[in-house]
Amino acid sequence: MLDDLRKRQKVVIYIVAAAFILTGAGGTIFGLKEGLFGRGRYVGKVNRSKITVQEFQEKVAEITERYRNQGQQIDDSSRGWIMSSAWDELVNEKLWEQQIKKHRIKVSNDEVLTEIQNNPPQELMQNEQLQTNGVFDRRKYIDALKNDVQFYAIMEDYMRSYLPRKKLQDKIKKDAKITMDSLKVEYTRENDKVNGKALWFDYNKADSVYVSEAEVSKYYKDNKETEFKKGPASRIKYLLFEVKASDRDYSLVKADMDQIYQRIMRGEDFATLAETYSEDPGSAQNGGSLGEFGRGQMVPEFEKAAFALKAGEVSKPVRSDFGWHIIRCDEVVSTGADAKIKASHILMKVEPSDQTHLEVEANAEKAQKIAKKKGIDAAAKELKMEVIEGNWLPHDQESIPGIGNLPELRNFMLKKREKSVSDVLKDRSGRYIVAYLTDNKKVYYEDFETVKLQIKYRLEKNKKIANVEKKAQDFLSKTAQADYFTKGVDAGWTLVELNGHKHKSYISEIHAISEEFTEAALKLKTGQYSKLVKTKEGPFVIWAEERVRPDMAAFAKDKDEQKRLRDKLENAAFGRWFEQVKKDAKIVDNRSYFGF
Repeated sequence: MLDDLRKRQKVVIYIVAAAFILTGAGGTIFGLKEGLFGRGRYVGKVNRSKITVQEFQEKVAEITERYRNQGQQIDDSSRGWIMSSAWDELVNEKLWEQQIKKHRIKVSNDEVLTEIQNNPPQELMQNEQLQTNGVFDRRKYIDALKNDVQFYAIMEDYMRSYLPRKKLQDKIKKDAKITMDSLKVEYTRENDKVNGKALWFDYNKADSVYVSEAEVSKYYKDNKETEFKKGPASRIKYLLFEVKASDRDYSLVKADMDQIYQRIMRGEDFATLAETYSEDPGSAQNGGSLGEFGRGQMVPEFEKAAFALKAGEVSKPVRSDFGWHIIRCDEVVSTGADAKIKASHILMKVEPSDQTHLEVEANAEKAQKIAKKKGIDAAAKELKMEVIEGNWLPHDQESIPGIGNLPELRNFMLKKREKSVSDVLKDRSGRYIVAYLTDNKKVYYEDFETVKLQIKYRLEKNKKIANVEKKAQDFLSKTAQADYFTKGVDAGWTLVELNGHKHKSYISEIHAISEEFTEAALKLKTGQYSKLVKTKEGPFVIWAEERVRPDMAAFAKDKDEQKRLRDKLENAAFGRWFEQVKKDAKIVDNRSYFGF
């Protein structure tokens, strides 16, 4: 029993420790290429603390075990998630260590012992082996600590990690100085509500409007300094090298597929071979059956071969972007324009070989050398590739348009001079990138061509709202308040039900939170109708069937509610503090240089 408990407790500790990691992310490194590009032997750096290869390997192994203990299978998708989670957790762990040291947080042996004995993690208290009749049994827990040295050691390691973090968290929360006035404001926001209805004069139902190119251009010029002046930001041109299976890779897999085809021709059962060899999990378990389908539902190569078969016939191996298929026509359901068949297939996927990876990487390195000497356009021309023009990347934005989150490329864009050429970088999808820094500006203006459709939509929306406001005013002037909603709906406007609408309530009909709407709604008294309320999403009229006011006298006596709100506000304050710590940190990310 204790062996199983220890195993379960390890998983619990991983989960509890991860709860301190604010990103919410939860042995061997997949594809590790240590020392690649001469970047040293550390995966990253958080301020002055290095994340070593060994640390990264251990964290990946830990998360992999955690993932498997949850009954999850490890595939390409989960590998990427595991690698990303390992990085996030290690960065946050370094920040925790640094902040604990900075704030001089100390934990004594007596504190550790007291916490072990008196405050086991909630997740552990839910373990059936430590319960009696479904309730945590402290005696069983203490006995486990006394009788199992390894279990006690695990708990001690956990508490020595947990307690300093808890002390730091408590200190930052205390420094937030959440007062009773703060609690009253939050309580009011949560409990000042309105029940009733609203009628939205939906601008989407307005007559069409026309916005000229001149109007769009004028808006851009008039608002260039206020709306379209941005910075600091950078922009790149880049070459993208995707790693795709080569003809050679297809040929290697086809040799295996040819053998399966010959076995079918010798009379072996198609369904059994499909269950054994097919790499299409959706159909393999059904003997390769794809069911019934018509034209246009499959990739062209597959469709052409499948519809050329007669019932019972089997195709030779057919190549597609998915790999190699052997197709059997099970039944011709119909012919002609509405042709349909039932078919089965065996799929063997074709993945890029190590040699293909190396060839693509070598091609990227060649492009980088040419770009340094002659420029990226010349490199593209020589390699018969297209240069991709990147959009502006604001320096406070993590994700690079068209590429995603690639810290090494972002650092290059932020820190290098214009006309610099990047190293060969590898993104999270395994693509190689060579970038040329065209712009690195403290101030820039968004390109007119980039924003003109956005401006046109905004001007069209504003014109529609203006037209709708006139119709709404006319409707209200001719309609009795008691008939607003029945006649409004009959006229085609949208009814909005208000059930406990309060501060920051989401209005599903407009797909937004509207501060103007909420402010007007909460000014109403029970039974009162608003005048026409103008918002960025168009005009409304609101009726407060019931106004629910916060009971401040009851709140003054409700210590549990005060504690809940204090915890809520303090946790939010701690979250903001930690995010700022992370934002201010100097983080070096060398993951791509190690092949992940």
